Amino acid sequence: MTTLQDLIRILEDPAPQYVLGCIPVIVTIGTAPDNGLGNKLLWIMRCLGCPFTGLFYVLNVKDDPISATTYWLNSDRFKEDGKPISFRPFGHHAKEINLSDQDPQVIQSLEECIAEASPLDRLSSLASAYYVFVGIFAGLTKAMHLAHCTEEDWPYLPLSLSWTLPAVYKRVFGGRMVVRDPRERLEKLEKDPNERIEEPENRTYIVVRDLPDHVKNPNDASIFVVTFILFSLIIPWITVPLAYFSRPIGFGCRSKYISVLCSIWTVNSTIAFISHVLGEKSVYSRRILSIWFYFSGIIVAILLLLLALLSRTRSWWVDLFGESCNLTCSNQDY
Repeated sequence: MTTLQDLIRILEDPAPQYVLGCIPVIVTIGTAPDNGLGNKLLWIMRCLGCPFTGLFYVLNVKDDPISATTYWLNSDRFKEDGKPISFRPFGHHAKEINLSDQDPQVIQSLEECIAEASPLDRLSSLASAYYVFVGIFAGLTKAMHLAHCTEEDWPYLPLSLSWTLPAVYKRVFGGRMVVRDPRERLEKLEKDPNERIEEPENRTYIVVRDLPDHVKNPNDASIFVVTFILFSLIIPWITVPLAYFSRPIGFGCRSKYISVLCSIWTVNSTIAFISHVLGEKSVYSRRILSIWFYFSGIIVAILLLLLALLSRTRSWWVDLFGESCNLTCSNQDY
């Protein structure tokens, strides 16, 4: 009963600033042009459950209107040498879009899907970045023992989301967003009575061609080293040693809890990377993987919310996970 009363009292209090400050960065990494709130939330959950999904778009898709919009198209919308291609032409299977062979109306329709990010979007993303950097600073300070042992929790939540910083950078300094669904725009163009584009051979295809090796090979290396290894695997795990080495060492199961989060991200990002290398026909990848990533995103969202509550009410660590989490400064010598 006491725990329930504590929960009600905490929910009645204003949410910590860093919790609210992290919401924009989660929305930013999961931005998608899908119509409907439900579809947009599903994509956010997918990106939250699988960092590689959102990071791949942010780090490997150019900021020009054509690349940003065609990323969301299925593979059957692309043609090479007059034939549809097998996989979406991005990342490991990247191809160059041949603008000189495109229908001007197709280019215009795709460009109409792009809009500049509003000042509110950019400033809210900057606010999220502020809390992430504060979390990094606090974590390093405590892990390096530059401050006295206080037994106070620091904001693990912003630091756990440090892998989203590339999305913040692109939103603030790039500024362009895909605000309309390019798939629907092209379908509307095909059904335009003035165009009479109804036959399959007259569909609004995007013409592509092979990239030269001196361009393709660095792209492959960037996807593997930067997107997958660095941001999808290494950076999420940085929070774990910082939490562990914060005094008191081990700090009440914090590092174990965060390890669960990082394990989910690592497994899902690895699966997503393998799926990408094998080739994908849709931005949603394989159906079973999409369902799993959506489910993982919901689990991660719950774990992050619980982490925020635990960071605010330290006694809950012991209530939920036992006395092994009850570490204090007096237990250890410094």
